[in-house]
Amino acid sequence: MYYLLFVISAALVIFAGVKLSVYADILADKTGLGHSFIGVTLLALMTSLPELISSIGAVTVVDSPDLAFGNIYGSNAFNIFIFFIMDMLFRKDSLYKNVSNANFNVGIYAVLITVVSILPFVSVKTEFFHLSIFSPILIIIFMASIYTAYTSDKATESIESNTQNDNNSMSLTTASLMFMLMALIILGSGLMLSKSADKIAEITGLGQTVVGSFMLAFVTSLPELSSSVGALRIGAPNLAVGNLFGSNVFNIAVLPIVDIFYRKENVFLNVSEKFVESALFASILVMIALLGISQDKIYEIKFKSVSLFSITILLCYILYFIRTLG
Repeated sequence: MYYLLFVISAALVIFAGVKLSVYADILADKTGLGHSFIGVTLLALMTSLPELISSIGAVTVVDSPDLAFGNIYGSNAFNIFIFFIMDMLFRKDSLYKNVSNANFNVGIYAVLITVVSILPFVSVKTEFFHLSIFSPILIIIFMASIYTAYTSDKATESIESNTQNDNNSMSLTTASLMFMLMALIILGSGLMLSKSADKIAEITGLGQTVVGSFMLAFVTSLPELSSSVGALRIGAPNLAVGNLFGSNVFNIAVLPIVDIFYRKENVFLNVSEKFVESALFASILVMIALLGISQDKIYEIKFKSVSLFSITILLCYILYFIRTLG
């Protein structure tokens, strides 16, 4: 029963994620806000809803902070692994070369906010009421990333070339409503995915760290995967990249929310320090992607039409997988 629920939910998430990228592309054109900004904000927010809901559920229903943190850091690592998948599919040109400054800046914020999220593990565990003192700092960094994405997207013209499609005749109101409908489908399906994944984990006897870092991280990242690939299909790589970097920033911003819902005490006091390594791996993966964006604007290094940086991302993700299982 749970396996069937898992498959149906995953199918719905993939369908809604692909459609979400189409309507996000229309919103970017109709509002004039730009594909990078829409990708970093609206698309990243909606595709990160499963991480938000499942992480809150992990500390309120299951009482497992490890499951929540494994989901967040595991999702962030998988999000960058999607760069490799996209590069395998995006054969027309370099995936990295035409990424906007807005997305590059948000990628830097993704590294910054992830590194700051490690500090409660390794520094003095100062609390504000029952919250970690670093929780409001993470929220501030998140808000700064959104502001930076908006200002940098306005300051520089995006250089991506978008293909026109029949959906561009759709009105802004219709596109907004359809976008919200797809987001609701992702939210409902994400809840079913998390529930079925948790039950499957109980049946298989896998540990919460492994379940959170891989199984739950994979299923909650399906919206990012489907919407990013969908964005590539309609010729909007900046929408795809903005979605992935923006999702990584938003996911870390979920940790303060988890801290609020975990009423016992500072949630960081009840999480395995093993996640410091997970956070570092996620940060390294983002930095490799940023190097690809920086270097491919100068010269491309490819191996059989796939960027060397994408191959490095693949190898690092495999190493992360082995380290976590060990």
